[in-house]
Amino acid sequence: MKKLILSMLTLLTFAISTQTTKAMTFAEGLNDSKPMALLIYANWADGAADTIGKFKSQQAQYEDRYNFILLDIASEDTKEFNKKYHIYPNLPYVLLYKDNGKVSRYLQKDCVMDDSCFTEKLDFFIN
Repeated sequence: MKKLILSMLTLLTFAISTQTTKAMTFAEGLNDSKPMALLIYANWADGAADTIGKFKSQQAQYEDRYNFILLDIASEDTKEFNKKYHIYPNLPYVLLYKDNGKVSRYLQKDCVMDDSCFTEKLDFFIN
C-alpha cells in the first residue's frame, strides 16, 4: 500500500511539474508582448550543447524581460519559422525579436558564448 501511495504521489508531482514548465513555442513568443531571444540550433552542430548551456544561464538572468526559446531545426516549429525567416548556415545562433517579430537582430555563437557580449546585446536591444 505504501508503494502504491508513493507511486501515485510521484506521478502527481511529475504531472504538475510538467504542466508548469511547458516551453513556449516560437509562434507563442512572437505573439507575446515581451521581446524574444530565439536560439536556433541543431544537435549535430559544433558547440550546440555549450551554446544551449550559455543561453539557459542568460535566461535565468533575463527571464523577467525576455522570452527565451530554443528552436531545433528538426522540430515541428521549424516549418512555421521557415515560412517567414531564413535559417543561416552557421548554427547555432540567436535571433532577438520585438514588436511581434518586426524587429530582429542576429547574434553569432561567439557572442552568445561570451557573457559580456550577450548581456550587452540583450540590454541594448530591449531599449
